[in-house]
Amino acid sequence: MIVGVGCLLVFLAMASLMYARRLSALLALPMMAVLIALIGGIPAPEILSKVVDQGALKLHAAYTTTMFGAALAELINKQGIAKQLIRWVAEFAGDNPFILGLLLTAVTALLFSTLGGLGAVIMVGTIVLPVMLSLGISTVTAGGLYLFGISLGGMFNLANWQLYIDVLNIPRSQITSFVLPLTGAMCLIILAFLGVELRKPRNLGYIAAAAAVIATGFAIFCLSPQTSPPAQATAVDQLSLTVAGIASLALIGLATGRHLAGSTSTPGIALLTPFLPLLLVLSFHWEIIPAFSAGIIYGALTTWQRNSINTITRSILDGVSTVIPAVVLMVGIGMLLSAVMHPLVARAIAPLLARLVPTHALGYIAVFTLAAPLSLYRGPLSLWGMGSGLVALVQKTTALTSQAIMGMLMSVGQLQGVCDPTNTHNIWIATYLGIDTQALLTRTIPYAWAGALCGLCLAVFLGYVAW
Repeated sequence: MIVGVGCLLVFLAMASLMYARRLSALLALPMMAVLIALIGGIPAPEILSKVVDQGALKLHAAYTTTMFGAALAELINKQGIAKQLIRWVAEFAGDNPFILGLLLTAVTALLFSTLGGLGAVIMVGTIVLPVMLSLGISTVTAGGLYLFGISLGGMFNLANWQLYIDVLNIPRSQITSFVLPLTGAMCLIILAFLGVELRKPRNLGYIAAAAAVIATGFAIFCLSPQTSPPAQATAVDQLSLTVAGIASLALIGLATGRHLAGSTSTPGIALLTPFLPLLLVLSFHWEIIPAFSAGIIYGALTTWQRNSINTITRSILDGVSTVIPAVVLMVGIGMLLSAVMHPLVARAIAPLLARLVPTHALGYIAVFTLAAPLSLYRGPLSLWGMGSGLVALVQKTTALTSQAIMGMLMSVGQLQGVCDPTNTHNIWIATYLGIDTQALLTRTIPYAWAGALCGLCLAVFLGYVAW
């Protein structure tokens, strides 16, 4: 018990330092891993070999996937695909602030299902935010909508999925079955946020129509089978490969024609680039890295210019450089996971977690709803902070299933993704709009908290937690 208390004190001390901004998560996580390993009595040779060495490589699939996604995101940026898509949506929406805000939030979500990193946030934000402001949407409302769009897209970001797959060892199909209905709930919450912020009675009709569409989609999801026969999935995979081969020949022909003509325009078919990897993964059962690779090839060929070879090379190099902080963070997460999953540490902390972590439906909803703000400031419910170590222990020492843990993390993660003042994108958005990060936190947290509650109830509804 003394060892467990000591490990808990290390958690609290590091949390305090991160909260006070005296120590970054990049340094706190590996330091926490080594300190917990020492307190837990892990022999020094094992700390070096299993915690530091093997731990640094533990999430190699996640950060490799992140690099491929970043390369695609940078290509989308350099070739002007994101700008073209946003401008097209803005022209389509006209001068109605409600429709414009809703559509720009939707297109932000679609873009950030592929994009990631502060560079992408700045690139998209410098287009989206001025358009919102030009129609009279207030600065805080525009910032909140943009944050909701980023968070909504992040729920479908394949690089983020890989982290859940590596840490919790759950199949991608189970992530999909939870994310889709949670997205519906978050869309309803965003509708409520926009309706309250604009306070226009005429928007009630738009809200009702959009809510009806979302409810219909949710009903279809609930009534449709959640799994596909393996034989059928294999047939679809083979068909997708055949179609991909034929499409590649056509795209090479298109790129050749553009090269000979010296074309520099962005054709309409290029706007599909951000969504292609997600389509290949969800509908055709591709693995994530091949799907990102296909997106890079498609984006490059559909926007081909005479300098495209250099553009692709720069996209890879610049894209990888933008996610180095995330990669380093995942290295630290891997070390922390290795430390807390060691039998000596797990046995010491198990009694504490058995008393604190709820394992039945009502307690699961009540406790994690109240504790949801602990996902802020890289806290113990943030997978991108202290929670990375705590999650491994909860999975190993309690009766909560991996699906229940995933549901909890994604649910309370709505607060972290939208409201956390320590997020670099929150800081940039607040600075760009001339407001304080606390203003964004105050305005958005009631809605993000409601999203967390919906997600926890959804996890119970899907049977992840026993009654």
